[in-house]
Amino acid sequence: MTRNFITIQKQRAKIIDAIRLFFKHKGFLEVFTPTFVKLPGMEPYLNPLPYTFQDEKNKSYKGYVITSPEYSLKKLLSRGFPNIYQMATVFRQGESFGPMHNPEFTMLEWYRPHSDYTQIMKDVEQLTCAAALAVHKTLLIPFGNTIINLKQPWQKISVKQAFQKYAHVNLDNARTVSSFRKQLGHKPYPIPKNANWDDLFYTVFLNDIEQNFPKNKPIIVYDYPLPQAALAKRKPCSRITAAHGANKSRNSLQGKLPSFYAERFEAYIGGVEIGNAFSELTDWKEQYTRLKHEQALRRKLGKDAYAIDMDFIAGLKSGIPETGGIAVGVERLQMVLLNIQDINDLMTFPVNTLFKSE
Repeated sequence: MTRNFITIQKQRAKIIDAIRLFFKHKGFLEVFTPTFVKLPGMEPYLNPLPYTFQDEKNKSYKGYVITSPEYSLKKLLSRGFPNIYQMATVFRQGESFGPMHNPEFTMLEWYRPHSDYTQIMKDVEQLTCAAALAVHKTLLIPFGNTIINLKQPWQKISVKQAFQKYAHVNLDNARTVSSFRKQLGHKPYPIPKNANWDDLFYTVFLNDIEQNFPKNKPIIVYDYPLPQAALAKRKPCSRITAAHGANKSRNSLQGKLPSFYAERFEAYIGGVEIGNAFSELTDWKEQYTRLKHEQALRRKLGKDAYAIDMDFIAGLKSGIPETGGIAVGVERLQMVLLNIQDINDLMTFPVNTLFKSE
């Protein structure tokens, strides 16, 4: 690394200032929620960090360090909070020590009541551009050997389109493990034996899809299949093509597409995934059903199966308006904007240096 490390930290601080200024100008309220909670999220492939502490009478309390502030923020929305955001320190076990991962990192989340994921798409574009201008005074930024043009609007492609274009897989005809496998016989890479649907999806996504995303401009990949979007609103047939501004001639196709997809998108810059967004699921019954499914999947995978956070369900039951929300990895955004390829060159004390003697 040629840059002075202190200079990098000053640039990181500029990005944080730009984030807060962006939300201030947008009228968002910054909130602060707990890092230690009784029950974590139920994502099957995440590993929350258990934690125990004692009070003054030596009574023990068991819980978890958050993998995301999402549940707490949605509980605030159920109490009538307006547009809110938080930059929270989160922790995940089982993460690699770089170049894109650290067990402890900063999660930026924001939520817009009375909105959906299409507005969040605009937010993430505008926020990224504001942060880039704060550091570089231009929307043309270097990353590796590429110059990325952050100019809006960003390119957008649905997951269904991406699978068809890059992997020659029709997701409408891949709703079961067997029907999915039938379309993968020609693949040059190994398909895991005894793979479930999620395993097949990620195998194809990582091998055929993600590597084909443009490196010189951002891209938003939207409308994920329901198995990949447990906290996202199911996509109505009438909105199948709305996210990318479809013309009227395509609307005739909408009624033929069942609701196999959810209103979720991920944003990539220079091939790096920086954010994961939803039109939030606000139907408490469907949310409870999906969490029960994920609980069962955790058991099947041999992971701890936590109790469902019924305070979260009660919040949804009490009423949350249609809402758009997103989680952005702050360090990843900083890496892209500062042309840093390894998170260990960005953070002041990455985990691999704290425990290097072990």
